[in-house]
Amino acid sequence: MTPREPLPLPAQPQTPLNRLSRRVARAVEERGEAAVVGVATRLLDGSSTPEDVTSGAAQAILGDDDALTPAAAGALALTRAWHRRALPALVAALDAPEPEVRSAVHLVLAARADALRADAAVDHALVERVGAGCCDPDPEVRASAASALGALAGPNDLEAAVPVLSALVMDVDADIAAAAELALDHLAERLDRPELRASTDF
Repeated sequence: MTPREPLPLPAQPQTPLNRLSRRVARAVEERGEAAVVGVATRLLDGSSTPEDVTSGAAQAILGDDDALTPAAAGALALTRAWHRRALPALVAALDAPEPEVRSAVHLVLAARADALRADAAVDHALVERVGAGCCDPDPEVRASAASALGALAGPNDLEAAVPVLSALVMDVDADIAAAAELALDHLAERLDRPELRASTDF
């Protein structure tokens, strides 16, 4: 390679989430989706079994990567492998003491919103729980909650959801503001309500 040739870039960005996603994809191929969902759910709620460890199933998800806690990794694994039986553990983890776990749960709920609607699992109580995350003391949790709220809220939730998201659009934290704006745009498109699109005009 001469100095003038550009260095080859990695095929995918080397982020913790991408590394986890590749591990989960391999685990699904080797062990099946149902088994991976079971292990991921137990990592999330702290109920891992000795067999999860001795069989290597937990390690298949966690790898040697310490960028994520086991609970957060278990939650985020559910963006790649899914079954509706994981929902109760996700909902319970909305109250997890660790902000990264709460944020991970919001990301999963946003990613799995269509599947949850297909299972009739999105109700007002779930949307309300997610909306409460928009007031979380941690900014990353507020941003992820905004994304999940935009993905989950239905026509009957707009009266509560839209004012919350509209307020977050004006947040001084650019990431939160951007997440809220995208959430409103998502709502506008999904519900065919163009008037919901975020306006940042002063």
